[in-house]
Amino acid sequence: MKIIEIKENNSSYNINIGKNILATLSDENKNYDKILILTDKTIAPLYLKELEKYIDKEKRYTFEIPDGEIYKNLETAMEIVDFMIENDFSRKSLIICLGGGVICDLGGFVASIFMRGVDFIQIPTTLLAQVDASIGGKVAINHKVGKNLIGSFNSPKKVIIDINFLKTLPKLHFKSGMGEVIKHSLLKIDSNYFDFLKNSFVEILNMNDDTIIEMIYNSCLIKKEYVEEDFYEKSGKRALLNLGHTYGHMLENIYGYQRLAHGIAVAKGIIFELYLAFNLGYIDRLKIDRVKELFLLFDIDSTPLFIEENILIEKMKKDKKNHSGDINFIIDNGNGYQVKAIEKELILKVNSLFKTRYLKGVIDIGSNSCRLYIAEVEKRDNIIKTISPLYKDLKVSRLAKNINLTGELSKESMDLTYDIIKLFRDKANSMGVSELIAFATSATREAKNGTAFVQKIKDELDVNILIIPGETEAKLSFNANNIIYPGKITAVDVGGGSTEITFGDITDIEYIKSFPIGVVKLTEMFFKDENYTEESIASAKNYLRGFFEELNQFSKERFKVIGVAGTVTTNVTVTKKIPIFSEKEVHNFTLTIENLEENLKLYLEKPLEERKEIVGLEPNRADVIIAGTLILLTILERLEKTELIASTVDNLDGAMVLNI
Repeated sequence: MKIIEIKENNSSYNINIGKNILATLSDENKNYDKILILTDKTIAPLYLKELEKYIDKEKRYTFEIPDGEIYKNLETAMEIVDFMIENDFSRKSLIICLGGGVICDLGGFVASIFMRGVDFIQIPTTLLAQVDASIGGKVAINHKVGKNLIGSFNSPKKVIIDINFLKTLPKLHFKSGMGEVIKHSLLKIDSNYFDFLKNSFVEILNMNDDTIIEMIYNSCLIKKEYVEEDFYEKSGKRALLNLGHTYGHMLENIYGYQRLAHGIAVAKGIIFELYLAFNLGYIDRLKIDRVKELFLLFDIDSTPLFIEENILIEKMKKDKKNHSGDINFIIDNGNGYQVKAIEKELILKVNSLFKTRYLKGVIDIGSNSCRLYIAEVEKRDNIIKTISPLYKDLKVSRLAKNINLTGELSKESMDLTYDIIKLFRDKANSMGVSELIAFATSATREAKNGTAFVQKIKDELDVNILIIPGETEAKLSFNANNIIYPGKITAVDVGGGSTEITFGDITDIEYIKSFPIGVVKLTEMFFKDENYTEESIASAKNYLRGFFEELNQFSKERFKVIGVAGTVTTNVTVTKKIPIFSEKEVHNFTLTIENLEENLKLYLEKPLEERKEIVGLEPNRADVIIAGTLILLTILERLEKTELIASTVDNLDGAMVLNI
């Protein structure tokens, strides 16, 4: 075991680094009346029981929070304080923080405010927390306008870094930690640590115990140097630990503290700041390339992305390092690093260097709902590639309501859809999206007033909207799924006003058709006012069998049926009893005819209001899910298949890589 003593704020504490060293906790029990283990719902099942072995049972309490940066806020902190008050914790109590950076920051913050301060111990379980959040005495929570804006300086009594925790760490989280490790190597005046990381990357990636311990030890030594010299960040030296953070925190805020790991954001920020230094004449391109290469060895995407200028500047101004209206960065001056205010013009100049990597938004204006998808994309040689999905939203619009009767979009549906698109546009703008497109499908293209409605949105909301044919819609979905499911597939997209079916493979689409029947249309035709009688169901089934009769031509072919869109995914969430939609739980699930028939029986047993209470069924789909399930069953029957694979990839993903 390696031990580092940190001397700060007129006190000291040890960082213990090693393997199988949790037993060192046993000595802490006698000093405290009660001990709170603060952890999250991901870590608790893995390590809580092991930790509990070393804490007296009669003193032990546990508080678990959901996993994620979005929970590092004042509301969660107050929930923990309430729990401690309700259970009579005192100034002689202890908080043990078992988790990643969120737990370390949050637990330390609560320890600093509860009864004006109680002791806490950090047991970081992620590489990022082991080399950063758990040491240095900075504890903080996020505010909606910026990261770590509410906090204090509060040192732990001890830090226990056990590398066993890293064995269950997801690959992305390990890469995030390496982002901070590489940052530390850049802050070292000599290149020894940088060279160690470069030369030892194979051993590090293979999780060699001795190499990992040595890496963490050296990283902590570097942070110790900066913390001890400038604990309260007054001389400016400790602020240098924020290398990459002005840009990185801006990205995290834009992404809503989700979908982007902290260390990856910092890596992008480091490269952005090195380009600032290059433009100031402090460093050459060779330095930037060397750092990029090191990030690449650890498979870290360090490429910054272009953010719309007003959002970029607005978000950066919220960084806590700023003052007097300046935007401060940590700049490599050729002989080290310094905090330097950078002019807006130079920030925008460097931002423009990354115009091939940007945020793109796509809006699907469907017959039943509107959906928004925002992703980080890269455009080279007129080919767009999705780098990272960032944000998705769905709002029910019922745009096709009563279109069968009138042939027009109703004012009520158009007004609701207009408001949803405006909401989506504003969200895209707030995230710095550079390109926002929308496509309208069956309801809009079939309605007599559809073109006028689209023109109004273009004129008033400045959103580029395409009214696309059903075949184009089908092709978007098919192409996106054929990348994931190579070979022959049939992509089935059951929408509100139409159903698209495409058959073929990546080299040749043999059949593509948009059938003018969807969940809203079928419901209005056969089940108006919840008219689910044996007669109406039988009539709907007969109608659908005739409608999809031509699909029999593929019944003897060998292929996979890939189902996309809400009817399919909803039947998965109902089958698996998933209360809150999760792409991870839904995508690639095999949905059988038996699953669909059981679900249909369940839906038909309940009136609408009770149907809305079914676990996994979103209330806003309860009135059309029966029609959608009947369509799916009929298609499988005609194709003579007993199952389909649910895919969360659909026409939105296809449109994301569409070059307009």
